[in-house]
Amino acid sequence: ATPESDLAQNRQSERDGGNIEDAIAGNIEVGMLQTLGESWRDLKGFKLKCHIATVLWFVVYIVAALISIPVVIGLSAAGADEDSAAIIASLVQLVAIAATMPMIVGITIMGIRHAQGKTVSAGTVFSYFHRIPGAILWYVLMTLMIMLGYILLIIPGIYLTFAYMFSLPLMIEKDMTAWQALEVSRKAVTRIWFRATGFLLLVVLLMILGTIPLGIPLIWVVPWTALAYSMIYFKLFGAEAQTLAD
Repeated sequence: ATPESDLAQNRQSERDGGNIEDAIAGNIEVGMLQTLGESWRDLKGFKLKCHIATVLWFVVYIVAALISIPVVIGLSAAGADEDSAAIIASLVQLVAIAATMPMIVGITIMGIRHAQGKTVSAGTVFSYFHRIPGAILWYVLMTLMIMLGYILLIIPGIYLTFAYMFSLPLMIEKDMTAWQALEVSRKAVTRIWFRATGFLLLVVLLMILGTIPLGIPLIWVVPWTALAYSMIYFKLFGAEAQTLAD
């Protein structure tokens, strides 16, 4: 048994980042506060590119959020009643917003590459638009499952809200289906649910506090927490060769 154990340890030491099997099995320990410290120390050279990418995403998001306005005007001009026009416009808006989700994964990929010493470009946010159909399906499935969880005595909904935290990057970075990504994220996060939930709540708190003094602290908080999320993802699931390729 000893040689097999040594071989397993060697494979673990040679592997770059985590892997799905160990993450699901609970064999990977991730210190959330420790990772926040690591991301803070590694923030140099990432802030500006992260902010540029975030602004690019925000502009696209605003355009997507406002797309319902011309839809309502057009439907009203075509003679549709107000309720029908509002419902259709809301659905169009949801689809448009979901279509911007791959840009967020682009920021996560930027964080992974930066942490691994690879070149980083803000243009990465535009690299995953071909996954928009999958992102829309992911958004619909995730929303339905979380809503169902809240209907079922609330606690399952709270559980799923945090358990799905890595599902989107898993779907795009690992080239999974929407359902596979949701399930892998759920199973892996279940092993560290309280720590992962604490991390997300801490991020929300930092964002809120960062907005108080004219939003100036967000210059550091946004890239800091984005990089920490990327690092946690990498520690749990690793990264594909194409993600780290130059």
